[in-house]
Amino acid sequence: MSTEERITELEIRLSHQETTIDELNATVFEQWQSIDSLTKELLSLKNRMKALTPSEIDDAPYLPPHY
Repeated sequence: MSTEERITELEIRLSHQETTIDELNATVFEQWQSIDSLTKELLSLKNRMKALTPSEIDDAPYLPPHY
């Protein structure tokens, strides 16, 4: 294998690696957005649960687990 062929092969591999890195980066970014959104939603739900008074909880409709 000549030096030029080896360089061409390395350039091809580098191009594929750059594409893969870009795809992985996009995936990680999307996952981070999902995690951030879910974290905010969880905090909101925690705050809502803390704000409930015992009477509001007792008045909630309740069905036993066997129904």
